[in-house]
Amino acid sequence: FQTALNIAKLCMGTGTLALPFASQKGGLVFNVVGLGLIGLWNYYSACCLLRCLELLPVELRDADSCDRSGNNCDGVAKCVKIDDGSERKNIDSYGALDRNDENNSDIEKTHAPNQKLKKQPIIRPPPEGTTAYGTVAWYASGPKGLLVLDLLMLLLFVGLLIAYEVAMMSFITDMPITTGSNKVDLLIPSVIVSLLSCAPDISFLSNFSALGLLALALSFTVIAWQGVDDNGLYGFYHMDELNLFPKNWTDASSWFGVVAFGYGIVPVIFNIRDSMAQPEYVQPSTKIGLIMVFVGYITISNGVRILFSPAHVFDGDVLQAMPDTWISFIVRLLMTFVVAVTAPLIVVPCGELIEGKLGIDETDHFSQKVTIRVLLCVVCTILAEYAPGFVHIVSFIGCFCVAIAGFVLPPLFSIQLALKQDRGDHDFLRFKTMLPSLISPQIVGDLGLLVVGVAATVITSILTFIEMIVE
Repeated sequence: FQTALNIAKLCMGTGTLALPFASQKGGLVFNVVGLGLIGLWNYYSACCLLRCLELLPVELRDADSCDRSGNNCDGVAKCVKIDDGSERKNIDSYGALDRNDENNSDIEKTHAPNQKLKKQPIIRPPPEGTTAYGTVAWYASGPKGLLVLDLLMLLLFVGLLIAYEVAMMSFITDMPITTGSNKVDLLIPSVIVSLLSCAPDISFLSNFSALGLLALALSFTVIAWQGVDDNGLYGFYHMDELNLFPKNWTDASSWFGVVAFGYGIVPVIFNIRDSMAQPEYVQPSTKIGLIMVFVGYITISNGVRILFSPAHVFDGDVLQAMPDTWISFIVRLLMTFVVAVTAPLIVVPCGELIEGKLGIDETDHFSQKVTIRVLLCVVCTILAEYAPGFVHIVSFIGCFCVAIAGFVLPPLFSIQLALKQDRGDHDFLRFKTMLPSLISPQIVGDLGLLVVGVAATVITSILTFIEMIVE
């Protein structure tokens, strides 16, 4: 249950500020049904990635089991019985056994004369420091798959940083302390983000997560109170005046992007699993957490929109509906602080990803690491000044980055790994050997969601990008 709560807290971040905008674009009925379907889609995709672990080379699964049990694992492949009663090393379809190993001769001797070892292609292990998701990409699609995933995550990190910068700029603009210039308003929080990102250890920043939840809770409390004070319950008695479905494909795409961004647990499902004392319960914990998020998102999106429906149209983040009072000033100031101390948690992994591609060592060249992180903050700050509103950036990130990482790649990797396990020894036998897997319910389901994911990603990304350029 604790993991389910952590999943709910992970989802309910700054992206919740765009939920009333999503309800405005999608409509009341479409929003409720869509939130449920996207939640189910996230759960299925998370299960896809978790299933991929069972399809990895056997020595990786053994090592994972050893690590979790606390036993010493020497990394040696286990022995299995063959038909004639002799033993040999387990050789999987990923070529875990090196054909040039001098110990191979011993293995050949243990075989019966009429038995031959399968000649499997050898795949190098992924680079050191590769994440669990990256490891799945490596064994499913090779180095190119890992490169695509890394570039996608880099774009996601940069998009998040720009969204955070735009959010801070929006918060400050609505406060009395604004200078009237976006450049000057962003200067102080951007400097804070850069300085915190250069710290050798930023683990202390995670302590501010509770403060972020408090700021969000306070924000929506003030907003709900303002809505009731201004309009009463008029909106709930006149819901027939509100749109129930999206007016066009562009509005539906904007809704999809915000909701996909709001859930977005699939890329971090391995991190969630690794943080659990009992990782075997990750699937039921994910299910409970997503149900909590579903209920919360309906309350925030439709509830707030209905409260303000007679007088306010949400074309931006929800804080725009807050009144100009001292409580609102404190909330905006608190949200600015929370975003400023949260952004380094994105800058550091993004910087490490760039450092890894440039070959910068983890311990040496600290000055180069600082330079990369500062330049990253500067570039994102400059782009934020010319970027559209917070909700439009969040929508595009959800349609493109989150949709690919969460809805397209998991079923694709699952299919690739499943087929690699079942491939035959020879080309003319391969299709016959793979045919049972191709028509299995699991792969048919993965293939169906892969097609839907690709179509949804392409269509919504194009439409939201055009809308973002127009804005």
